[in-house]
Amino acid sequence: MADDSPLRVCLILDTVKEDAGTEKLVSAIATRMDRKAFEPHVCCFEDSARLALLSRDLATAVFPLRRVYSPAGLRRVWEFRRYILRNRIDIVHSFMTRADIVNVLAAVGLRRVVITSRLNTGYWYTPGLKRLFRVLNRFTTHVITNSEYAKKVVAAAEGLSADKITVFYPGTDLNLYASSSWDAAAAAALGLPSGAQTVGVVANYRPVKDLALFLRAARLVAEAQPQAAFLLIGKGTEKPELERLAEELGIRDRVYFSDGVGEVPDYLARMSVACLCSLSEGLPNAIMEYMAAGLPVVATDVGGVSELVADGITGYLVRQRTPEAFAEPIIRLLRDEILRTAMGRRGLERARREFDLSAAVRRLESFYVGAVMARGRHLRIES
Repeated sequence: MADDSPLRVCLILDTVKEDAGTEKLVSAIATRMDRKAFEPHVCCFEDSARLALLSRDLATAVFPLRRVYSPAGLRRVWEFRRYILRNRIDIVHSFMTRADIVNVLAAVGLRRVVITSRLNTGYWYTPGLKRLFRVLNRFTTHVITNSEYAKKVVAAAEGLSADKITVFYPGTDLNLYASSSWDAAAAAALGLPSGAQTVGVVANYRPVKDLALFLRAARLVAEAQPQAAFLLIGKGTEKPELERLAEELGIRDRVYFSDGVGEVPDYLARMSVACLCSLSEGLPNAIMEYMAAGLPVVATDVGGVSELVADGITGYLVRQRTPEAFAEPIIRLLRDEILRTAMGRRGLERARREFDLSAAVRRLESFYVGAVMARGRHLRIES
């Protein structure tokens, strides 16, 4: 193979079906890679409309998988190994736990660059998974995390040396949040009042996102700010439970659920304050989206959140998990338009400097090149 031939990079994850951070990130990386220097592949464990769209522009494959440790699962590992060999893949980069396991097992002994990812702070760790990853890491070239905080967690939990872990800030597509592209119809379709001061959160309805805390704080905000409305942008099985809680709190008529309908930038355009109340995070894509939309942020101080939110400058970090502690900065921001605007502007300025998606993809490409060169293949990548 010629030294200047494109690097073949395979990105593997459970699915790209969901409209969530990792799924969107992998799709964006694959479509934005420099095709003169890279040949991207995307492999998933299930098919989806988004994967079909990607297949129009790049190589894709599906390896249906429910459980890795089953006869069918091991066959899928073997099939993926054959895919790596048949397509002469240079780099296999996995996202999500099952994909990390399949990646390493399939590539053992193949002299490929094997990269796995830890994109949160390990709330899913079990003793068994820790032991498994300690073994798999022996056959892994690099582990990527999305925050310095996650790097520390992974190093401690998996016994990895710091030089084997690389922090990659993923970034977001800033163009999506330009005011010229907003569509007011999405929020209007939910019945959101046009004059409301909207406080929102972008998060799928899952326990780790602790949306109950958001609603309990919303009740206090509603008492202090009669014009406030509350928007939950996402979807998930917890929606009925969250609706019941809003009813119990007496704010059901002021709470709106997107339930997976509409585009995030269109909803952000209607918001005054953006929130995150998760129990665990790596580096939340939602906060980068908030910053790109010029919104002040109120977020629980978990994981890598403090690497995004400059407390008192672009938003507020909440260190006590109580409705009162979470509601207080929201109320302050709703009452002070000058403060709200200034914080949002500073967040947008930082997003433009540090979290542009195209720049992030270029950084990842450079990382890939360096990893392959370290394995002994000399490359000439055009700038």
